[in-house]
Amino acid sequence: MKKLFVLIILITFTLSTVSAQCIDVNMKDVVNYLNREIKPSLDLKLDKSDGFLAIKGKRQNLQLPEVSYKRGKYKHTWKYSFHNIRRVDNNFFYDSNKNLIALDVKFESDGSEIKGLCPGCIKKSRDSRAPDINWTSVQILRLYLKPTVYDNSISFEVDDIKFIGDFKANGLFGPLMNKLILESLTQLKSELQKVFHNGQTKRLLNDAIKPLLRTNNIINVRSVSMASSSLRACK
Repeated sequence: MKKLFVLIILITFTLSTVSAQCIDVNMKDVVNYLNREIKPSLDLKLDKSDGFLAIKGKRQNLQLPEVSYKRGKYKHTWKYSFHNIRRVDNNFFYDSNKNLIALDVKFESDGSEIKGLCPGCIKKSRDSRAPDINWTSVQILRLYLKPTVYDNSISFEVDDIKFIGDFKANGLFGPLMNKLILESLTQLKSELQKVFHNGQTKRLLNDAIKPLLRTNNIINVRSVSMASSSLRACK
């Protein structure tokens, strides 16, 4: 009986020690801080030759290659690429279903988002032969961010990406273009995940959130997680 009592005391002490080493920051405070400190300086452009992600004035170029599609009796190759898709707004929020922070980036709706080109066609029909692809309805790119340990502190990386709105090709070949659309979006997802996972982006996000961490006495972080609508950092 005495041994059992001692064991209970040891377990209680261990749990209280572990609890004391972790600090929870209310998710509402985290989201409000991100919208105040990062949202105004975040910019994103999807374009084959001039695509970029910018945070706090630091720009990183995106590599968005063309996607090819062969069609027609003479097997002309149609080339498709993202074209001048500009951000008009963005917003951070907490998604309780995924228990992650989400970043919605809303884009403008002027012109076709994925441009088609037929290099092998006669000159006057090179732009018109390959049907363009439009991002219809609302045009929102949603990035789900999960916290990660970075340099004994906290940063974020992309856990998942969702496109809100439909991508549809113009013209008679529209229904046949689903595979090409999927390939284009898959390449975009891969490039965005790569950029958000690299050291420069993590450092920029970490630098931006450090004042909030210091305010909550969060230093020398060994692990970080989402805990019931809170950001939990443990030493």
